[in-house]
Amino acid sequence: MAAANHLQGLKEEATCSICLEYFTEPVSVKCGHVFCLSCITRCWEGLQTDFHCPECRETSLNKTLRPIRHLGNMVELLKQLHILSATSQDENYENLCTEHEEKLKLFCEDDQEPICVICRESKNHKAHSARPIREAAQEYKKTLHNHVERLQKELENLQTWEDEQRRTVSDLEVNYKKQGEMIQSTFELLKQFLDKEEQQLLCKLETEHKENMKKMQKKLSELEKQQSTHRDLIKEIEEKCQQQDVELLKVRCSLIHRCDTVKVQKPMEDAVVWRTLQSFGQHASLQEKLLELKGTFPAELVCRYIKPGESTFPTEREWRYIKTWASEITLDPDTANPWLIISETGRSVRLGVRPQDQLDTPQRFNPGISVLGRERLSSGKHYWEVEVGDKTGWDLGVCDESVSRNGVITLCPKNGYWTVWLRDGKYKALTSPSAALFPRLPLKVVGLFLDYEAGRLSVYNAQDKTRLFTFSGTSFPRTLRPFFNPGLKDGGKNAGVLRILSVGRE
Repeated sequence: MAAANHLQGLKEEATCSICLEYFTEPVSVKCGHVFCLSCITRCWEGLQTDFHCPECRETSLNKTLRPIRHLGNMVELLKQLHILSATSQDENYENLCTEHEEKLKLFCEDDQEPICVICRESKNHKAHSARPIREAAQEYKKTLHNHVERLQKELENLQTWEDEQRRTVSDLEVNYKKQGEMIQSTFELLKQFLDKEEQQLLCKLETEHKENMKKMQKKLSELEKQQSTHRDLIKEIEEKCQQQDVELLKVRCSLIHRCDTVKVQKPMEDAVVWRTLQSFGQHASLQEKLLELKGTFPAELVCRYIKPGESTFPTEREWRYIKTWASEITLDPDTANPWLIISETGRSVRLGVRPQDQLDTPQRFNPGISVLGRERLSSGKHYWEVEVGDKTGWDLGVCDESVSRNGVITLCPKNGYWTVWLRDGKYKALTSPSAALFPRLPLKVVGLFLDYEAGRLSVYNAQDKTRLFTFSGTSFPRTLRPFFNPGLKDGGKNAGVLRILSVGRE
């Protein structure tokens, strides 16, 4: 016992009073007390004067640290010889068989308990399977470590989901502020006529925002709770694995069972919150109110909100963002009507004077004089521009790759087509019913911006950078393809080509 007391005293002398671990790079302060260099550095972090000793609180005006290399060498030597980690007789007493007072060296697989060599030969265990206790402990450690790895990965997923939810919260905040600014600026133009309506709409927006934020905070709370459960379980497992093998084996079943039963769940996307994020600039209540007041106020103010075909003006920043998604689109001759002539580059199409000698396949449009782009669009964002020039008729947009290409085709979203056209000097979005479009200037270059995941296709006048129409609220099929129709010749007035332009990314 005296030797054990001496060893304990030596261990205390080699231990830092801050981290309670063996000294690492020991240094002494002015009063003579010794600490790890990293520990005392952290204690004094941010101080410019009055450096206190963590042990005796003596104050020094200067940060004076003196390395004690011989103490560091002694600690390293003690670690190598395992003097400080040896618990010798004390541990032996704890690991003795209660029946035979022999050291527990084996683990009975049948009874799932540690036994001594005498127990192994006894009647109770002789027919049982047993192996060295360290070997059994290592196997269970490996199992628990595997659980820790799984839990760590699940914790990472939880943290990722939390980040996603926090980004949604941030987007909700920005969206809330933008909608508030939009409503306020609108009612400033309407002045006293809409004071009452302004307050009602702002109140409704705030209520919706609070409800959305409440939902998101609940999801964040759930994620934080799941993370806390995982951290606690990981910490407990790591602590148990540092204990003696016998102690680990005593709690192994409980730990493994808890690891198997703990489950994680990613918060489901909230459809109401998602619609809120997608609805900026399309506030339904404001549109309804302006419809009621149509004719009372300036047309340019009312039409800004209630005419789906009215031009809107993306900011320069928004326009640059759209052009960053520029995609190289080319035409697929295998889908072209026999009357169509595709250029060698695959970037322009026009109506010929006679049909070409081509195989009539299900992939080819007939009798419709249409052609598809080669590119299959099933995810992400894409922007392309088509030069229509002075043509008097054309169709442009996207369609479901699986649409029927034979017989009479009605272009509408229900049939898998999201398109706009020009006929008789009038532009239309081919919805059900169709919506008239009113560009400020005749279209020479048409821009199309597809946001697949958001279910939106926006059509632009690429020359004056105005938005003509947006197909929205759509759940697109698995694969879309760009759609082109150069139109009939119209007595020679519509003989020009449709040309896909190369769009530079700004």
